Amino acid sequence: MTGPAKPTEPPREIPKALRPLVWVGIPEGVLKWKPRLPSRNWCIFWTSVAAVSYLYYEDRRQCKKIMEEYKERVRGLSEDVMHPLEHPRKVYVYTAKYPGDDNYDVGVRYFKRYVKPILVAAAVDYEITSGTKYGNLARELRERIHERRRNLAGLEPWTTNTVAGTSLPTTLSPAQYLQRELDGAVVLIGRPAFKEWAWALREGWGTSIPTTRVDRDEQLASALSEDTAFEEHVPESKTDIQEDGSTEEITHPATAQGFMLPSQIGLQSLQQKSGKTSFGVPPTAVMTQNQPGAPTDPTVPEQLLPPVAPIPAQPPICFVDFTNLVGWRNIPRRIVHFFNHRSDARRGAEAGLSIVLGTKSDAREFDPGMPDRDPDAAPQSSDLDWGINAEQYYPNAFNRTLQDIVRYRKDYYEELRKELQAMREIQRGVREPTKYEQRNPPRNEVELRGERFDREKMWRNSEQGYEILKPEAPVSWDDTWRGSLRVLQPRQKEECIPRKPAPKDEEPDVKSS
Repeated sequence: MTGPAKPTEPPREIPKALRPLVWVGIPEGVLKWKPRLPSRNWCIFWTSVAAVSYLYYEDRRQCKKIMEEYKERVRGLSEDVMHPLEHPRKVYVYTAKYPGDDNYDVGVRYFKRYVKPILVAAAVDYEITSGTKYGNLARELRERIHERRRNLAGLEPWTTNTVAGTSLPTTLSPAQYLQRELDGAVVLIGRPAFKEWAWALREGWGTSIPTTRVDRDEQLASALSEDTAFEEHVPESKTDIQEDGSTEEITHPATAQGFMLPSQIGLQSLQQKSGKTSFGVPPTAVMTQNQPGAPTDPTVPEQLLPPVAPIPAQPPICFVDFTNLVGWRNIPRRIVHFFNHRSDARRGAEAGLSIVLGTKSDAREFDPGMPDRDPDAAPQSSDLDWGINAEQYYPNAFNRTLQDIVRYRKDYYEELRKELQAMREIQRGVREPTKYEQRNPPRNEVELRGERFDREKMWRNSEQGYEILKPEAPVSWDDTWRGSLRVLQPRQKEECIPRKPAPKDEEPDVKSS
C-alpha cells in the first residue's frame, strides 16, 4: 500500500505588477518562478568559494596599493633633469640558487615583483647576477674580484666597455667607473646570496692569487689525469705463428692515461693526421707550449699577488629577507602565504625605498659583533645573522646533497667501465656488436672523456656550493673588513622625494577693446 499523497501546492499566480509582461512575450513560467534558498551543501560550497576569492582579491588589492604608495614617494626622482653625458645611479643585485628548489630564478622573480618597481619609478638602473647552481654566484664574484685586483695592479687592462680612450663621449675612466660603483649599492636577495657573496669576498680579497688568469678547467683536467678511470689492464701476450715458422708476440697497448679537455683532444687528433701544425711545429710541442697547465721551469717561482687587507671600500649593502618555502612539510605555510603576499610587497618596497633614498654617506657601518667571538660559531651575531630563520625551512633533500653525489658518482663510473669495455672490444674486433649496439653504437673515448669532465665539474661545484650554504656553516667573515662595509638604513615614513608641480598653461593676454 502506498501512503497518503502529499498535498500539492497550487500553482503560483503571476503578480499583478508582472502581468503586463505576459503580453510582451515573456513566458509565464519565468514570471511564475519562485526563488528559494539552495540546499545546505550548496550554501556551504558557495560561501567557501566566496570567502577564498575575497581573501585572494583583497590581498592582491593591498599589494597594488602598497606598491603604488611607495612608488609615489620616489617618483619625484625620475623627474629630475640629467645631463646628456651623465650616467644614472646603478645597483648590483645578487641572487643565488635556493637550497632544495630546482627553479634557480625564484630570487630574481621576487626582486622583479617587489623591489624592481620602486627602482624603475625612481629611474635607478640595476644589474642582476644570478647563480644557477649551488656556489655559482660565489665563483662568479670571486673571479670578478681577482680580475679587479689584476686591473688595479696594472697586470691586465680594464676590459669593461667604460674604459677611457674610446671614441664614445659617454665612456668613463676606471676611476669614474669605480666611483659609480660606490655610489650605487649591492642588493642581496636571501641568505643564500648573502653567504655566497661573503665567501667570494673572502676568497677574492683575502687569498694570494697568481698574476695571470687561472683556467679552472685546466686545473680540473690536471687533477683528473692522475686517476685511473680510463685505465685498463693490459691483456696477456699471445704468440702468433708466422708462415716461415717464426713466432711474433702480440700485445694490445693500453690507452693513454692522461686527461685533456675535449676540445684539445679533437685538436690533437687533427694535428696528428697532418703530422704537423700550420706553423710547421710538431703537435706535441704545440700542446705543451699552449697549455696553461703545462709544466714550467721549477727554478722560476710563480709570482703571486698578496692578500689585500683591509679590503677597498665596497658599495653599501641592502639585504632583502627572502624565504622560499620548498618541500612537503612547508605546504601548510605556503597555503597561508598564498593569501598574505602583502607582507612580501611591503618588505620589498621598504628595501627599494632604502636603496633609492639611501646613500653611502648616511649608511651605517656593518656590525659583525664582538671582535673576540668565535668566527666558526653559528648563529653568529647581529648583521651576520641576516635571514638565519630561513634556514630552518630548507628541505631535507638539501641535507642529502653529498650522499646523493656519492651515489650518482658511483653509478656513473660503473656504467662508464662497462661502456669503455664494450667500445674497446668492438674496436679491436674481439667480438661483434649486438643488435642494440648496432642501432646505438657505443661512444668513442673522446666523447666519454668529455662527458666525464662535465659531470665531475658539476659534482665538485655542487659539493663546494653545499659547504657554503649548509645551515651549520657560518657566514664568511674577516675582522680586517671592519670599516669597509656599510649597510643602507631603513627610511622613515615621512621621507619622500616631492614631485615637481605640473607646468601651468600660460593664459593668453586679453586686450580690452
